Amino acid sequence: MSIIDFSRSRSAAAVVTAAATLTLAAGCSGAAKTDSSPGVQGTAGVASIQKPSAAASAETVATERPLIRLDTSEEEIKRVSDVFADCLLTNGLPKAAVMKGGTTIDPADISDVWGPLSDKVRADLKKNCASKQPEFARDRARRLDPAYADHMEAFVKCLKDHDIKAVLKDGELSSIDEMPTGGKAHWMQDCEQEGFAGYYSTLK
Repeated sequence: MSIIDFSRSRSAAAVVTAAATLTLAAGCSGAAKTDSSPGVQGTAGVASIQKPSAAASAETVATERPLIRLDTSEEEIKRVSDVFADCLLTNGLPKAAVMKGGTTIDPADISDVWGPLSDKVRADLKKNCASKQPEFARDRARRLDPAYADHMEAFVKCLKDHDIKAVLKDGELSSIDEMPTGGKAHWMQDCEQEGFAGYYSTLK
């Protein structure tokens, strides 16, 4: 079985499962954008000037977001998903959008796929909900850890060392030849923990 664009461990499924059972499901459908917070990614080849205060503000939001660790309980995932969903609804995102599952919507970059949103709604979502969006440990590492690429290499090496054929594409875990099951299933999480140990140990 080929797994394409595999980017998260069991916690990803846990978030979606938890969100689907909520009265106010956490998040919405659409491409994941947890790694595209403002101020983190620049435009390649284009010189720009960014005020230090804006960059500092973006990093503050990133570090304040609820962190989903590899060992985060299902109950805690459900709790932070609930808080995020409530915020999205309270600040004007249509209920139909919120109930489509997941927590991948980025309040700082809302699309019009569910209908036009006013500038006020967009501003309110960004201001009030960006810091409440749950964030996977690896997503935080992708945004804030300068050694992210090295950690990914170590992650994949660990998988290969345990006979799990993993492939990196553009620095991300794009596919694995066969999803490990049974006695090998734990290596997806264990190898991520091993590969990112240096960074994960700094997370509070």
